[in-house]
Amino acid sequence: MVLASKVPTNISSAERLREYFALVKHLSTQTSPHELLMAYRARSRFVVPHDRVVSLSRRGLSGNRVKITRSDLWKNDINPWESPEVLPIVETGLLPTLLFGGRPVKLDHLEYEPDDPIVEYAEGMNSLAASPIFHDGHATHMVILMREEPASFTLDELSTLVLTSNLIGRATSQTLLAEQLAEAYDALDREFSAVGEIQRTLLPRELPKIPGVTIAAHYETCARAGGDYYDFFPLEDGKLGILVADVSGHGPSAAVVMAIMHAVLHTRPEHAGDPVRVMQLLNDRLYHSVKSGQFATACYAVLDSRRRSFRYTLAGHDPPRLLRRGNDLSSLELTDGLPLGILEEYDGSETTKALDAGDRLLLFTDGITESFSPAGEMFGMHRLDASLRRCGATPNGMIECINRDLLAHSGAGPPSDDRTLVAIAID
Repeated sequence: MVLASKVPTNISSAERLREYFALVKHLSTQTSPHELLMAYRARSRFVVPHDRVVSLSRRGLSGNRVKITRSDLWKNDINPWESPEVLPIVETGLLPTLLFGGRPVKLDHLEYEPDDPIVEYAEGMNSLAASPIFHDGHATHMVILMREEPASFTLDELSTLVLTSNLIGRATSQTLLAEQLAEAYDALDREFSAVGEIQRTLLPRELPKIPGVTIAAHYETCARAGGDYYDFFPLEDGKLGILVADVSGHGPSAAVVMAIMHAVLHTRPEHAGDPVRVMQLLNDRLYHSVKSGQFATACYAVLDSRRRSFRYTLAGHDPPRLLRRGNDLSSLELTDGLPLGILEEYDGSETTKALDAGDRLLLFTDGITESFSPAGEMFGMHRLDASLRRCGATPNGMIECINRDLLAHSGAGPPSDDRTLVAIAID
């Protein structure tokens, strides 16, 4: 693009102010480094009037090689970040000398040898002002302004050029960095989404079907991949192993720990009928596998549909809620197990609770009770219990009621923590 004809040097202060104001406002809207530079060039002649401009760079080049990144004599704009291979490179003459000198230069009488590569860009020009542009303290770029009139650049104009060119250079670097970060975040988001998709394949594809028992489940992550985990293990004689766990943290690292737990349980199914033994196996693997400071809380239970009993143990996890027929609500007793992966040995105990027809159980993670309202108020156990008392008799009705109350409390935004609900009804 060939810019408009020269801007007179006798611009009024009011006109210059208007141009500066329009320039900085327009620059603030740019998200591409190339577009930012083009926006600046469109008004740069009001900053320091000139008849010709050339930009140089030596980044990524060895020896005395210098790349010409911009010239207003070019018929088409070249984006130096998208098409660096088409930019001309020179290694002799005035252009490398100016850039490698690393200092502002004002030439009142521009002179050069006939074979100097600058000939192509400086023909008819008789004075020059050049400003290095610094990165990490080194002159990596340079902008060169030229005029037809000899001795026409002042030291004040050179000072203005040094300041503005480096500010624009810094703004360009920041815009480029923001662009690169956005691309990196997009790539990470795609990776996290893939991790989340893989993680969800580890969850039960179908809910177990046991005579006399109805089950529903809800699983929601606060990120692409989460740390909550629930699973079922069909056992003999109408029994069912049930796990609800919550890995500390969020994202891929928590998802990996969840996958470790899944692998342990599904490669050692012979222990699924013993809650304490299951916790011991999980604790041993997590203690020796995960990084220091990472752990998981868990509830593992064996539901006996024939004898109507619920045998369970806890590892630092909230005990399930038990809603008796007639809406008598209580919490199951705590057992003394610490979260998994903290100590080398798991020494928790187990408890058995008798169930009756019409009883309902809710297993959950703390993403439910620790959900916050916009005012910072926690949902808490009392609101969870209130939801359970109002909910329908079916497990699906329990989950729908709790989620409806959570939405009213916390709003429609993404949850701050993973949420898991497993509801069970004894028919």
